[in-house]
Amino acid sequence: MEKYLEIGRIINKRGIRGELKVEPYSNSEDDFFDYERVFLSKKGEDERKIESCKPYKGFVYLKISGVSTPEEADLLRGKYLYVDRDDIDLPEDEVFIADIIGLDVIDANTGRVYGKIKDVVNYGRYDTYVIKGADKEYMLPAVDDFLDRIELDKGVFVTPIEGLFDDAEEIKE
Repeated sequence: MEKYLEIGRIINKRGIRGELKVEPYSNSEDDFFDYERVFLSKKGEDERKIESCKPYKGFVYLKISGVSTPEEADLLRGKYLYVDRDDIDLPEDEVFIADIIGLDVIDANTGRVYGKIKDVVNYGRYDTYVIKGADKEYMLPAVDDFLDRIELDKGVFVTPIEGLFDDAEEIKE
């Protein structure tokens, strides 16, 4: 498991004091209030203290230590922000997206493996798992109707409906 998790990307600067406009990758922009520090490296290098945080219209405006001018902020455009997983209080029933990438997707009823999770995308209301099968990719909405359970040491167990995966077995009650 990765120690440092990607939480957003710096997409622009704002103002004259070096504030950063960040596209957040967390469940909510408000999650940034829980972080005291961020890292500008996937390996936990270049630690920066968060001096202020303002969520606004789907973005987060951050002021971080070491950045005090628009020119300094502009140099960070396109960089990703990371947090130490130990700094995040994750609810018991949730997992980090980074931890499920590469896991097998397994039929909870039959044990059949449909493929591996390649990516997780979000188009609005819920996450969607992109699953790489033997010869196709599938999209699986990450909703309670399809997700049975996630076991990080085994895989993501699903209860698919007919047609969700080609030749998926019909679920009978």
